[in-house]
Amino acid sequence: MSGSRGHRTLATWVLVGTGLLLVVAAVWAVGLVRGGAESSAPDDPLGQQCEEVPDDAERIVLTGADDFRLGAALVGPEDAAAGLVLRQGAGQTICDWLPLAGRIADEAGVRVLLFDRRGKGSSPGDDDLAAEPGDTLTAASWLRSHGADRVGLVASSMGNSVMFTALPDLPEAPCVVVAVSPVLASGPLDASRLPALPDDVWVVTETGNGSVSSYAEQIAQAAETDHLLEIDTEAHSIALVRRYPEAADFVVEAAGSCAR
Repeated sequence: MSGSRGHRTLATWVLVGTGLLLVVAAVWAVGLVRGGAESSAPDDPLGQQCEEVPDDAERIVLTGADDFRLGAALVGPEDAAAGLVLRQGAGQTICDWLPLAGRIADEAGVRVLLFDRRGKGSSPGDDDLAAEPGDTLTAASWLRSHGADRVGLVASSMGNSVMFTALPDLPEAPCVVVAVSPVLASGPLDASRLPALPDDVWVVTETGNGSVSSYAEQIAQAAETDHLLEIDTEAHSIALVRRYPEAADFVVEAAGSCAR
């Protein structure tokens, strides 16, 4: 009996010890994530924030209408006549989209500007979705003031609610609008009653998500565009363009239409 109790006691301590190790590992991992987020300031080098940075990418800092500083990245030729503002989804940062931004810049010959949402990545402070349409206008204005004659908009997932909300306030119609896995209603933003759309609209979506697919069809119908690519998958947003080359090719081709 005493031997049996000893084995049970040993087994209990092994389980407890294993559990403590898992807790410590989890806390350590969370600390790494938080440390990375907290250590990335708006003006930190891109290589300090992101693992994969295109050779010609540069860090810039955007200043919102309320003097809020946003960490941003710029990639593409300085003398490009066309520029694109890229709005990523809710849980993403500029690091997720920098590789595709670099490819767009190389193949379409446009300058791509992308920035971190408030409270994410290299933009400090609290999440403020209501401020993002204004931040998008700031980004478009930055491109125009730095040489772009034409500015287009690319958005993914929740970024579409931002893009379409900002659209009526652009001083000039965008040369292209590209919607990836569009979500039109997010928190305080509801762009489901679409504003007037420009002539050049491209939409790529997954068919495995009914609400997203429905939004995509709504945009395509409102724009009367033939540029609708539907892919039989549940992959959403950045996963869609990473896993399906045809989706990434579609976005690059759309960007190229702005450069022509």
